[in-house]
Amino acid sequence: MTERRGRGRPRETDTDTTAAISRAALQRFAAQGFEATSLREIAGDAGVDVALISYRFGGKHGLWKDIVSQAGADLREALERATGDSDAGDAEQRLDYSARTFLAYLLDRPEVPRLLLRDITIDSDRSKWLLETLSLPLHRHFIDLAQAAADERGEAPAHLQFRVANFIYSAASTVARRERLGRLVSGMEDDAEFAAALEEVIVKGALTS
Repeated sequence: MTERRGRGRPRETDTDTTAAISRAALQRFAAQGFEATSLREIAGDAGVDVALISYRFGGKHGLWKDIVSQAGADLREALERATGDSDAGDAEQRLDYSARTFLAYLLDRPEVPRLLLRDITIDSDRSKWLLETLSLPLHRHFIDLAQAAADERGEAPAHLQFRVANFIYSAASTVARRERLGRLVSGMEDDAEFAAALEEVIVKGALTS
């Protein structure tokens, strides 16, 4: 006999609860930083008991590492998909398409660049984790593409690795500080205009000059 579901809201699954905790943690860590954020705040935002977070993630540090790892995996997947979609083009086109995909990802998820910038300059286990999980994979991805484009052109721009690192951090910093930038530069409140300015200045200025 098939079990009938009772009336009311469907029962929340473990996956739903974990996703709610991760979303709440990402927002809090990005806005307040690791030290200023408490598990109780995250639990309140996610609508769960604080003990559940420790049980699922092993505490605040384990939760932080989990969301950084997931952000890194999501970003790598988006970039790999972009590279695959642009296989028909030349190396320069693949670099350009991948850079634009990176910017689109940051614009769609501004919490990620805020998270990256909050801890990357602090000499701690968290900064090392960010470097290994987010920064280095990104750097390797764009170095390979930029080097292939340079080989195709027959010449590499000066300081290629520095240009790639500057592109990554400039893009993250600009997106994370968009509101403050809007006080200095008119038109930045418009999403399309902001995205266009990012592409023109960050992509062309750092990678293709």
